[in-house]
Amino acid sequence: METASLQATMPPRATDAHWFPVDLHVPDRRFDMATLDVEALERSTFLDTRLDAALASVDAVPAERLAALPMPERPPAWLFHTSFCGSTLLARAAHVPAYQVALKEPLVLRRLGDARHAGWSIDGLCETAVSLLSRPWTQGGYVLLKATHAALNIAPDLLHATPGSRAVLLTSTLGDFLVSNIKKTPETQAKVPELAERALRAGTLHARLPPQALQPPDLLCAAALQWAAQRDLLGGLVSGFGERVRVLDFATLAEDPENTVSACAHWWRLPAPEGALRERTREVAHRNAKAMSVEYSAQQRANEARMVGERFSAELARAHAWAERFLLPYMGPPLPMQPPRDWT
Repeated sequence: METASLQATMPPRATDAHWFPVDLHVPDRRFDMATLDVEALERSTFLDTRLDAALASVDAVPAERLAALPMPERPPAWLFHTSFCGSTLLARAAHVPAYQVALKEPLVLRRLGDARHAGWSIDGLCETAVSLLSRPWTQGGYVLLKATHAALNIAPDLLHATPGSRAVLLTSTLGDFLVSNIKKTPETQAKVPELAERALRAGTLHARLPPQALQPPDLLCAAALQWAAQRDLLGGLVSGFGERVRVLDFATLAEDPENTVSACAHWWRLPAPEGALRERTREVAHRNAKAMSVEYSAQQRANEARMVGERFSAELARAHAWAERFLLPYMGPPLPMQPPRDWT
């Protein structure tokens, strides 16, 4: 269909960011659109099935009717991450709605990642989804998009769809990852083998690993495999997009949240004034990023990690030894982690 005809069929609210894509059915190429207030972005831990909003109605809109929606003048900022690395904290700290909003793990990006994993065609849908998500919520506003780690398999597509955009790649050390995994619920831990397999299929690490690496003997070793596979995907973004990406370790964010968030916002070219951003970061840094009513601190996080490390020292040592034998020698070059103050 010609562009002029597509534009003529666009719904009247297509340019309104509050008319939000709450879901995407890839086989039918259909977006579910509903009205959100900006407060829902703050209330909701994630904008997926845990969206905290009462939707008065949902409009099923064929993707074709939205295909002519132009990409906003300002490309989105991207936050890609591995699991359990503080990405929600970083996104919340950068959320200053008068100037910029952070969209935390929109469901449509998960649907695209799931479709790619399942072998469905997503041709054209990435561009439409990103155009919808990038619409400014205020006059002259910017948008930060935090994709779920399950969408790392489409991260190259998302960056190609947004020329001029920049990304922060947030990750953590293997030790931090394993300790965080121990602290998770059994339901979350049960997903580790699936997430490891998903990341392996999306990258090239599986072709370099010895057979023993693909048969982890226990859950912590499976978590180490997941960490390695997701880090490999970040390495692919570094090699593929070079100067458009910067890599950040969670320890840096935890140790100095104000200066780290400020550096990330500068790299992303977000417009919030420095004072407002630092005030927001101080507020978020003393809360549980996934339950803002609960007080939490870097010291509490460090104490929990120390206790877990002491209680599970033998299990952690075995997982580290297994990773050093079967994973680490086969991974790509170390991720380039410049101090955020040196990002240019």
